[in-house]
Amino acid sequence: MTDATSAEPYRRQLFDVLERGRRGDPLVRAVDIFLVCLILANVAASVVETVAVIDDRYGVALAWFDRFCVAIFMLEYGARLWTAPEHPALRDRSAWRARLAHATSPMLLLDLTAISPFFIELLVGADFAVVRILRIVRFYRLARYSPVMATIVGVIAAQWRALAGSALLFAGLLLVSGVAMYLAEGKVQPDRLGDVPSAMWWAVVTLSTVGYGDVVPVTLAGKMVAGLTMIFGIMFFALPVGIIATSFQEQIRRRDFVVSFAMVARVPLFARLHAGAIAGLVGLLTARRVAAGDVIITKGDEADAMYFIASGQVEVETPAGPVRLSEGDFFGEVAMVSEGARRTTNVVAARTCELLALSVRDFRHLVLANAEIGEAVREVARLRLEALAKKDPPPS
Repeated sequence: MTDATSAEPYRRQLFDVLERGRRGDPLVRAVDIFLVCLILANVAASVVETVAVIDDRYGVALAWFDRFCVAIFMLEYGARLWTAPEHPALRDRSAWRARLAHATSPMLLLDLTAISPFFIELLVGADFAVVRILRIVRFYRLARYSPVMATIVGVIAAQWRALAGSALLFAGLLLVSGVAMYLAEGKVQPDRLGDVPSAMWWAVVTLSTVGYGDVVPVTLAGKMVAGLTMIFGIMFFALPVGIIATSFQEQIRRRDFVVSFAMVARVPLFARLHAGAIAGLVGLLTARRVAAGDVIITKGDEADAMYFIASGQVEVETPAGPVRLSEGDFFGEVAMVSEGARRTTNVVAARTCELLALSVRDFRHLVLANAEIGEAVREVARLRLEALAKKDPPPS
């Protein structure tokens, strides 16, 4: 029987594939594409299955396809649970505690919800249409593979106070508009606007600018209330949209992809950090994707950040010739050890790269909590500066 120790390398490899610890790896990309296509195809099949003609003709085939999809999703769910002890945030726990914690995470709960309709159908019968439609919840599993969807969720979470304030203002406007219309039209149209709840329903559809054809104000006061309600409705609907759009634009400008726990934990310099420190780093690091041939650092520019290579390769131009750095290496560390330092060399992306940038200010905060990291970076910087002075290739 294979013991837990001998299974750990395979578990680690599977974790890297499922959690995209090695971005750009062909196998990781293939698995992601397969699962995304399978989710989209399953959701599409669940939608078209509601068409009577299609269900009558292809219902059996669609049912077997759904079983196939559920089988794959169950294997994926089980694999994610099995690899949970490899998650950097859960490494300090026992295997079963790590799996229990991972099983209660939002994405794993969503995965469980996505496959639950199949088992509910087995209990209540295949014709339970409401449960069959619940399959569309599988669409939201795409959030795991889409940085944009994850960014939107992050934007809403970050701006919840501003959005809650907008909702409060909208609720106040809804109440005022409903009461005003009740006072203006309640006696004239008692069957439609004869009470405040009915008038508030009119206010909801009017504020949303969709109109309500069979409830039209007939008095001058009612028309004035309706006009002001529509004008304020446009203004108040624009408020949360503007908040989300502005924050989303800032997030996209700040990072081209989502920095994950797995990406940070793969950097050798951070390998010895505990889960809490890695979690803090996820918030400090800014992600940047650069295409092959792009200049990342220009000699003579002010040094303001250092970079860790999550995937890809960069080429450092030195007097002794170009030196290539790859996944796990870092560069630009002179910015961390010298106040107001200038870049000493050019760095160009040899391949498409995903980089993690750490600003000087954030590095100083990190060193206060982890002195070993600061010492390691300073030592590498010293060796590279000495190598440059001797016109020798710097160590990677």
